[in-house]
Amino acid sequence: MKPLVVLGIVAFIVLLLYLRLRPFIRAARQIFGAANAARRVVREQPVTSSRGSNDKLVRCAACNTWVPTSRAIELRTSNATFCSRACLEGVSADPQRKAAS
Repeated sequence: MKPLVVLGIVAFIVLLLYLRLRPFIRAARQIFGAANAARRVVREQPVTSSRGSNDKLVRCAACNTWVPTSRAIELRTSNATFCSRACLEGVSADPQRKAAS
């Protein structure tokens, strides 16, 4: 009988402790969950430094914006490079700009 009373008291104390610590446990789970999510993102998309990359910059023929060569759209017929499809289509629609380049 005595061990059951002691076990009941211990269980009651553990229950009270859990109820008091539950908000802190929930916050710790959220923090660790965010850290795990950030770690997964970093693993999937490696961070590249602009200093370490050998990607040169080229100027867009339409808007004069500097873009990396890996993202630039280059025409095979000429040496013109463009930052986006919109700039490429804008130059092809404007005959004065096309003649100038």
